[in-house]
Amino acid sequence: MILKKLYSDADVKQELVQAFVELFSHLEDAPIFICIGSDRHILDCFGPLVGTMIKEVAPHLEVYGTLEDPIHARNLVTKIALIKRQHPGRLEIAIDASVGMEADIGAIKLRRGLLVPGKALAKRLPAIGNLSLVGIVGSRLDHRSMRAINAGSLSHVYAMARVVCDAVYEWDGLGKNNNQLL
Repeated sequence: MILKKLYSDADVKQELVQAFVELFSHLEDAPIFICIGSDRHILDCFGPLVGTMIKEVAPHLEVYGTLEDPIHARNLVTKIALIKRQHPGRLEIAIDASVGMEADIGAIKLRRGLLVPGKALAKRLPAIGNLSLVGIVGSRLDHRSMRAINAGSLSHVYAMARVVCDAVYEWDGLGKNNNQLL
């Protein structure tokens, strides 16, 4: 685990920025952000919400999965194949909502390795990403209930998405500043 912090922690954005700097500084090209989820379910919209926010503040970054064009269970396989064809060998950061323990709701987790989308609803979908970033939006206790995915509050999902977007924006700005110094 690279990072696990509640979105409300005062230092979470700065720690995310620092993690991005350390993880991405050696790259020739910025990573690809693959934001997974559905715009039709409140708690599952974390990924597309992050994707939309990043596209708004940094349209030059490669972002797939927005509220307007989400990546979800029905189109994941074809979208991932397209992304891999268009960007072979690029570092991928997969972003998705997740469930966890009750005490973890509101946590943002960043780790090395693949993200397995749809796991909470026992869906069999291909793993994606070199890094995974998840927002814990609900409890494992209700994880198999579709009603649970629709019953949560958009407030903390939005706040988590805002933190992630702000961290990406700040990291991106640091890269531009560093390039200007060279």
